[in-house]
Amino acid sequence: MDKCFFCQVQSQSQQVIWNSDKLFAIYDSYPVSPGHTLIVPKRHVANLNEITDDEWNEVKIGINELSKLHQTSALKEIYTNFIKAEISDESAWFCNKALKHPRLNTKPDGYNHGVNDGRAAGRTVDHVHWHMIPRFDGDMIDPRGGIRYVIPEMGNYKIPRK
Repeated sequence: MDKCFFCQVQSQSQQVIWNSDKLFAIYDSYPVSPGHTLIVPKRHVANLNEITDDEWNEVKIGINELSKLHQTSALKEIYTNFIKAEISDESAWFCNKALKHPRLNTKPDGYNHGVNDGRAAGRTVDHVHWHMIPRFDGDMIDPRGGIRYVIPEMGNYKIPRK
């Protein structure tokens, strides 16, 4: 799988922020919020149902370790380096938004976790990866519905419908 982004990036130690026997983590270069992290199996695996029990167990460890790391990482430097690397104009836009976030380098108040399992679910790299997106009080007017908003009209299940 020499053309797979995640299979290539895991050998680039400067990008890897956490390692275990079966997984590694990197900061997303298109961050939804400061600290947006991807947890990735080291072996090439395309679909979530192919994840082993050992890999699942390490996801839990990774979530715990990365939630601590989010509070101490030099995110300003990380996002500035992503911009300097000229990954893409879009990446620069996302990184600039993260750099301007009022809670950059502070403890998140919550997280959204998710996997885009398949192209129909929005996956763009055919290697399973877990998104860990820090959330901050006040980052949205009404965050209720969370990941349900992947289909916008279905997000708020509390509004009356006919």
